[in-house]
Amino acid sequence: MKKIIPVSCYFLAVLFLSLTAKPALCANAAVVISTPAALNSPPSKEMLQVAKMRWFASLSTEQYSKLRGKKLNFMERLSFHLSQNRMKKMLKHYDYGEVTTLQKISWLLKGLLLGPIAVLLAYIFAGEDERELITWAWIGFAGFAVILTIFLLSI
Repeated sequence: MKKIIPVSCYFLAVLFLSLTAKPALCANAAVVISTPAALNSPPSKEMLQVAKMRWFASLSTEQYSKLRGKKLNFMERLSFHLSQNRMKKMLKHYDYGEVTTLQKISWLLKGLLLGPIAVLLAYIFAGEDERELITWAWIGFAGFAVILTIFLLSI
């Protein structure tokens, strides 16, 4: 138990340091933006941040260790990979945007037709970022249960 606190503090420190922007990152980030609209006007702050995140998410461990100037130890490699995975999730959410009404209706219909199977599928495929879709699968499952109850009582 005594070793968990220093290790977790070290992990958080490495995670924080790996997320801070370096001047070398800013210079390479502008190369990623290649849309025609972005070439005519200066890139916005949000576009530069997304470009930096994409660049960081595509780095290998060796490239990152060269940027830092030293070989990464186990905890630093672990925090680097965790930071990369988190950035990939954030970029995925940025690319796909918010949950649409069509997605909500589709999970509601899946819940109505498949019942508990749809709820399990929602937990497997929807993930943490799309909790609202899991809610709609549960609402559909409630409708499935009501329809099933009415059907069984009428027999």
